[in-house]
Amino acid sequence: MWKERNNIFTYSGLILLGALMLYLAWPPLHLNYLIFLGFVPLLMMENHIRNESAKPGSKVFFVSFFTFLLWNIFTTWWIWYASPGGAVLAILCNALLMCIPFMWFHFIQKRLAKKYAYIALCIFWMGFEYFHLNWDGNWPWLNLGNCWAGQPNWIQWYEYTGFEGGTLWIWIVNILIFEAIKNFKSDPKKSYKIISLSFIVIAFPIIFSYLIKPIPPKGELQNAVAVQPNIDPYQKFSGNAAQQLNTLIRLSESLIDTNTILLVWPETAITEEINESYINQFHSIIEIRTFLKKHPKIKLISGMNSYQEYTKETKSESAHLSVRTGIWYDIFNSGILMDSGQEVSVYHKSRLVPGVEVIPFEHALSFLGSFAINMGGGGGSLGTQKEPSVFKVSDKIVAAPVICYESIFGEYISQYVRKGANIITIFTNDGWWENTDGYKQHVMYAQLRAIEERMFIVRAANTGTSCFIQSDGSLQKTTAWWTEKAIKSPIVLKTKDTFYAQFGDLMGKISLYLGLGIYFIYFIFRVLARLFA
Repeated sequence: MWKERNNIFTYSGLILLGALMLYLAWPPLHLNYLIFLGFVPLLMMENHIRNESAKPGSKVFFVSFFTFLLWNIFTTWWIWYASPGGAVLAILCNALLMCIPFMWFHFIQKRLAKKYAYIALCIFWMGFEYFHLNWDGNWPWLNLGNCWAGQPNWIQWYEYTGFEGGTLWIWIVNILIFEAIKNFKSDPKKSYKIISLSFIVIAFPIIFSYLIKPIPPKGELQNAVAVQPNIDPYQKFSGNAAQQLNTLIRLSESLIDTNTILLVWPETAITEEINESYINQFHSIIEIRTFLKKHPKIKLISGMNSYQEYTKETKSESAHLSVRTGIWYDIFNSGILMDSGQEVSVYHKSRLVPGVEVIPFEHALSFLGSFAINMGGGGGSLGTQKEPSVFKVSDKIVAAPVICYESIFGEYISQYVRKGANIITIFTNDGWWENTDGYKQHVMYAQLRAIEERMFIVRAANTGTSCFIQSDGSLQKTTAWWTEKAIKSPIVLKTKDTFYAQFGDLMGKISLYLGLGIYFIYFIFRVLARLFA
């Protein structure tokens, strides 16, 4: 009894220690190196339970779930500001999903040699992260490779591997340190060798990163202006639309000059609901075009609310039926490219926030609408387009219009690059979570995209952080929280296509299929063993 009680206290302490190290390692804190130790307590508990318990599965699930739960709470608690119910659902579901690859590792431990089990753990986790990017319930905010957003100088090699390379790096070091600790009493020399190896594994990617770090190319004579109007997101859609538009125009006028060719406004900067079939007839568009006629060289990229109407025969899969009018329609979180002329280009956000802009598995789980995080705009699932499209700013400049949440999807942004984009524009609204880690993490994740694609980023936020990001991930001219400001920078065009831009999350794809194959084989062997026991 005393031994069992001691185990409970030990497990509780290790759960808290692991979760705290994972949290402290996460941006925007600057203790990223703790991520190399963050999973060691969990590996220690799994090893002890597996060797000491007759039925270890439920105990391993318990310690892993509560480690992941605390980590999620500590790191993403700020979702609560938008919706308490949505925050609880997001945090619980993500913690449960994180248990899956770790439990798979636990189940196959006794069936594989130790080194192969560790390889399987890395494969399972990277496969899980890739899956988590590409299903209806995607929430890849805590994918491990995102941790290094706080240390862009260490991960310049993301131009080859993307964030999955960072995930693999983290797991390898955690496994080595765990093995060193486990063997310290029985074989100190072996432990010292493993520790030496772990230092090499830590140091080599960092040294390589500094060796390949590029010098960002010189900018064009032409420049871009990003505007941060600092409008309260909770009052934005019910506030004075004309006054908000005047603020955007006033801030733009304060910085544009004869060399300005690109102006970027935040997500849903145009709050008027625009029918795309009659886009040039709306008051906001007319006012903006009047402003742009004073500056005929400038192209504007802005977020807007828009919708399309359909007949029953032409409706999309995501269309909703208006009970009042009997018309089928889609609501979009959109981006628009326009100038002083009548031509416009429109892009529809396609990586939507689960529970906010889209109900996962909507037909089966429509009841989850009551948990949706309230972020303004239309209710229910928004419409999307099948693949990303680019905005041609000039003969030389082609922009990727990336809206808010889309900036955490590296492989998705690579699709813009393959369509000819040579700069990235991110327009976002980060004020939903107040002055917390949420908006800080979001802008830091954009630094990863700059490195992966080796592209210059213009980032315009409603509030939070507007900035320019160079191709080495360095931030320039960052704005402070809750400030009204415009910023300007020369435009820097992409000089090459990276390996990552061409092939995307290759490590994640391979890991997903390998992981499923490994577990399928394990499952078959388990079934056969029971049949012929």
